[in-house]
Amino acid sequence: MQLSHITNQSGLVELVEFWTRREYGTSGDDLREIINGLNRAFERIIPLLLAYSDQLRWDDLNHTDAPIGTTNLVANQNDYKITVDDNSLDILNLVAIRVYNSSTATKYTELTRITLDDERVPEIMSPTTAITGVPSGFLEVGNVLYLDVLPSYSATNGIQLFFQRQQAYFTPTGTSATDATEPGIPLPFHEILGLYAALDWNSVNRSEDGNLLSLIQGRITKREKELREFIHLRHPSKAVMRPRRVDIGVNGGVDAPRFFIA
Repeated sequence: MQLSHITNQSGLVELVEFWTRREYGTSGDDLREIINGLNRAFERIIPLLLAYSDQLRWDDLNHTDAPIGTTNLVANQNDYKITVDDNSLDILNLVAIRVYNSSTATKYTELTRITLDDERVPEIMSPTTAITGVPSGFLEVGNVLYLDVLPSYSATNGIQLFFQRQQAYFTPTGTSATDATEPGIPLPFHEILGLYAALDWNSVNRSEDGNLLSLIQGRITKREKELREFIHLRHPSKAVMRPRRVDIGVNGGVDAPRFFIA
């Protein structure tokens, strides 16, 4: 569904007009208000698209390159601030990190993610400068990437990053130049953006119409559920079996191995 299609009244702008009971053909400041509402709606749906795991499950279809970048690996430096990609788009999450394992290497080696509850975190964030080597793991804290050891070498483009990043926004110019732009999410769920924008507008300007607000919220809830199911089906996660010892409570308690799905 494109941003606006006045002839067929089938764009996102027209969808908002329908649910807010406006006449078709909004222009000027009112049109910019609708487009800004659609952009805010996209920001609300981003957490749903990204929150499931550290797999790369979504990237805006309007981006012209892949969510992959590189930065130089610097000897004796294990912290790297990662904020934007080469298009100045905010990086929201690091999915995977690979490095060259020497200054002359030409093939990347993948690093293991280290979580913040790992006992090594204090040493990684404040390393002993006398200890250097080849990184084997990475820690992500805010927008800073930490390698688990200080590299003993430098390498141009020695760190390769795979990431999740912000969406492409609609341009709220009120002109027809960007009417054909579509949101970078799967087509069956474009409607959610218009519903979000309409719900916000009606909540402010028609708060007394509880039936309308309930109707829109109900449609949003249904479409969000369908989107979650779509994400799981399109990018399934693998269940991991790990051993865990539990007390089975026999004669005072006996530890026995059990397995659970992680």
